[in-house]
Amino acid sequence: MEVHHHPDIEHKPKHFKEYFLEFVMIFLAVTMGFIAESIREHFTDRSREREYIQGFISNVETDTATLAGVLNFDHQQIKGIDSFLLLAHAPMADNNNRKEFYRLFIKYLYTSATFKSSDATLQQLKNTGDYRLIIRDHAADSLAQYDSDINGIYTEGALYEAYFKEIISRLDELTDMTVFTDTTYMRRGKWTEKPLPPLNDPDKLRVLFNKVFDFRIITNAYAEDYLAPELGKATRLIAFLKKEYDIK
Repeated sequence: MEVHHHPDIEHKPKHFKEYFLEFVMIFLAVTMGFIAESIREHFTDRSREREYIQGFISNVETDTATLAGVLNFDHQQIKGIDSFLLLAHAPMADNNNRKEFYRLFIKYLYTSATFKSSDATLQQLKNTGDYRLIIRDHAADSLAQYDSDINGIYTEGALYEAYFKEIISRLDELTDMTVFTDTTYMRRGKWTEKPLPPLNDPDKLRVLFNKVFDFRIITNAYAEDYLAPELGKATRLIAFLKKEYDIK
């Protein structure tokens, strides 16, 4: 019987240099992979940062239009209130004074306007924790300051609305709104000769005019101390961010 002997295969021990070279190659591969991933994340984060800023700019541009609109409304309302307050000591037994009373309050005191920010991007940044992506100098601070300013406007706007509702409540006690739909009083947007219902409660009238006087102060403060300054700041913020991020 023939017996085959397998030759012994000798495994020579690797030299230290070979182990070191393998270690270096593995280390370099891992390091390069880590660096490549870091670079990829960096470019992704910067791309997302730019998208957020573009979205924020678009929101603030909408806000500037809204601010301008509310400001214009408030300025007109203040002028109307000034005219209305001239009736504070006018004899309401005079039908012409009652006509002016109704005309002015329905035009200037029966509607209100408050600012609401288009804050979708800010809310997304806060809800997702992506504020960390905004790393340009002063950009993150500018966004946070804008958010704080808007909250300040909301606080003042809530006071404005509270006084507006109070005035509406007082007017409901004094007036008869059905005169605007009754053709015996008004036809084709003009008063008829029929005398308007009397406004013969001097105490309620006095309180109403006092409330309107207070409302005029609050409306002016809301417009001039909050909305107008914010419109200027928002316009400057848009210009700053467009320059900082080279956005046309």
